[in-house]
Amino acid sequence: MERATVERKIIKMGNSFGSTYPVEVLNHLRVKQGDHVAFELQPDGTVTIKKQNMNQLPKGIEPEFLQIVSDVMDQYDDAIKELANK
Repeated sequence: MERATVERKIIKMGNSFGSTYPVEVLNHLRVKQGDHVAFELQPDGTVTIKKQNMNQLPKGIEPEFLQIVSDVMDQYDDAIKELANK
């Protein structure tokens, strides 16, 4: 994947500060409204943002695997439903 930089301005939001998320970032994180994200503060001063997995996955199952399964289910939803009805 090509590396990209997206900038945003910090703004005042009530008594807090915040920023908006560009669509490119939301798509990259595969998040939508209502999802949770986690901020990991790194020793070098950088911050890593990850989609927060609210479910405990079984041992040996990686989130990437579940995303692939979800993508396949979305892609072949009609065919899967048709097979289930046979």
